[in-house]
Amino acid sequence: MFKRKLAAAVVGTAALVGGTVATAAPANAATVIGIFYWNSNYGGSTYTVTAGGTTSCTGTTGDWDFTSGFSSSWNDEASSHKGFANCAIKVYENAGQGGASSGFYVNLSGYGVLNDEVTSALYS
Repeated sequence: MFKRKLAAAVVGTAALVGGTVATAAPANAATVIGIFYWNSNYGGSTYTVTAGGTTSCTGTTGDWDFTSGFSSSWNDEASSHKGFANCAIKVYENAGQGGASSGFYVNLSGYGVLNDEVTSALYS
C-alpha cells in the first residue's frame, strides 16, 4: 500500500563525509547537489539538497562526497531524482545509508522496488 500526502517543496541539508556539516543557505551561497521528486519521471513536489558554497562532487563513485537523510514529511516518499554539481546519487531504504540500495545514478526516473521506500542517500 502506498501512502501519499500533500507536501510542499522542502529544502534539505547534506553532511560532508567526515563530519563537516553543509547546511541549507541562501540560494546564492549554496550549491544544489540533488533534487528528489515525489513521483516517478521527475514529477510532483520536490525536495532539494544543497551543500554550502560552490562545493561539488568529484565525479567518481569510489569516494563519497556527501550524505543526506530526508525530513519526516519526505521519508519513504521520493520516487525519482536528478543529481547536480557533478554528483551521482545512490539512494537507500534505511537511515544512515542502510538496507536495500540503488546504484549510483546522476538521473534516475524511477526507483522500482525502492519507490516510496527511500530514507537516505550518498552523493559521489
